[in-house]
Amino acid sequence: MKTKKYEVEIVGSTCRTYYITAESAEKAEDIAFSEMYADWEISQAWKDNSEISYIEEVEEDSKLDNLNKDL
Repeated sequence: MKTKKYEVEIVGSTCRTYYITAESAEKAEDIAFSEMYADWEISQAWKDNSEISYIEEVEEDSKLDNLNKDL
């Protein structure tokens, strides 16, 4: 059987969630991107290909906030 050459691209997707306190969703987005770009653990390629999935207002004193107080 004759073989052929194929180009195969595999895409992986991961996400990071940031909880930002800001005056507006737009400002929260700016701050989140700043936080991401400052994170040395994230590769430059990942940063370059990042995009906002969603921005949602959450309660100020949520259960997650209470869990994070111990960190």
